[in-house]
Amino acid sequence: MELSDNLKKIIKVINTKKTVCLLAPSFPVDFKYPDIIINLKKIGFSKILEHTYAAKLISIRYNKILKKNPKKQYICANCPSVVKYVENRYPEHKDKIINVASPMVIMGRYSRCELPDYKTIFIGPCLSKKQEATENKEIDFALTFKELQDIFDYYSENKLFKKINIDPKKVDFNKLYNDYTKIYPLSGAVAKTMNYKEIVTKKQVVIADGIKGIDLAIKKMETNKKIRFLDILFCEGGCIGGPGINSKDSLKTKTQKILDYKKECAKTPMNEHFGKFEYYKDLKLRRKL
Repeated sequence: MELSDNLKKIIKVINTKKTVCLLAPSFPVDFKYPDIIINLKKIGFSKILEHTYAAKLISIRYNKILKKNPKKQYICANCPSVVKYVENRYPEHKDKIINVASPMVIMGRYSRCELPDYKTIFIGPCLSKKQEATENKEIDFALTFKELQDIFDYYSENKLFKKINIDPKKVDFNKLYNDYTKIYPLSGAVAKTMNYKEIVTKKQVVIADGIKGIDLAIKKMETNKKIRFLDILFCEGGCIGGPGINSKDSLKTKTQKILDYKKECAKTPMNEHFGKFEYYKDLKLRRKL
């Protein structure tokens, strides 16, 4: 097989620079854990992070924002496609988009702080992340899962995988946080992880995905001023329905893969100093700096 010039460029960066892979937590729909980590190391990545920590920071900030402004309506800003859609289709509501960056951008900022000499490469299910990466200096490159699979296939076909001495039973991410935010790729996950029950009622939160769902959610918000928060994602089913995914499984099967991964990771002990919010309370979370 032949790779695009862009993928060849990224492969060269991975093999000539220190690189950190920012892997979207939807990866279990396409790749097995922990095999994915081994293969990423075998193509040359120096460090591999997933977005769970950024999800934690976002959920904490959302909680504080809704608590501080009890009468204002808000729209989740995690999905760049949703942000663009609202700004273009419903400009009268763009002020409701929460001023907090996406998990990709926040993990990019974390990497810039902790690993300033590393190139940051996001890998996930989303095409719009490519445009978002060009708009944010924290991300050097953005790939889809389909493109990652193409790279793996190319390496396999040309016998390019690096030989690494690693115990599959001990391999893992460069961990930061390991908890319930691993469900972030699923529709409604933001609402579930931000502990909103202490701030708003269930009827004040609207969860929706897909364009039709988004349109309906916004109409509900317009007609019911008591609605406080729209947890909306552009792809059906959430990020597990992204166009950059290889899997043809049903949304039900994809959802179960995420839940199974979360359950499996709960068995892994964490370093007590990793992932505590106070260690990065000064990390800038705004959408635009």
